[in-house]
Amino acid sequence: MDPKIFPKGELYRLMDRFNKDPKRVISWHFLAEMTGLSEGHLKDVFVFKKHPLTEMVQMRVNKAYREWKQGNVRVMKRRDNTRYVDYRKEAYSPHMPSQKLVMTRDGIKLKVGMANRHDYSDKNLDERG
Repeated sequence: MDPKIFPKGELYRLMDRFNKDPKRVISWHFLAEMTGLSEGHLKDVFVFKKHPLTEMVQMRVNKAYREWKQGNVRVMKRRDNTRYVDYRKEAYSPHMPSQKLVMTRDGIKLKVGMANRHDYSDKNLDERG
């Protein structure tokens, strides 16, 4: 397991990218369920910035994000079309083929390979510039 706790600024950036991702698999509701906090409180902290990011919220969101990123959690659907969060017995790594433009000192290069689709920690070109 990755014991790294994201600093507050980095966690704000990650949750901002999480919020803007139209293809994210997990919703704010399920992220809130994993953290043990309300969806409204999480949105007030990360989206609307009405409440400060406390240490307790930081640790809970870090743990939930890490579990989701490592593939220990998945969203399942019941027969009546309701959805719920399920913790897996064995982690499934959510990797998929990826093509990215990356900045190097030689210029912009194309990076081809497998990437974790749940990982928002890589900075994109807009955030680097």
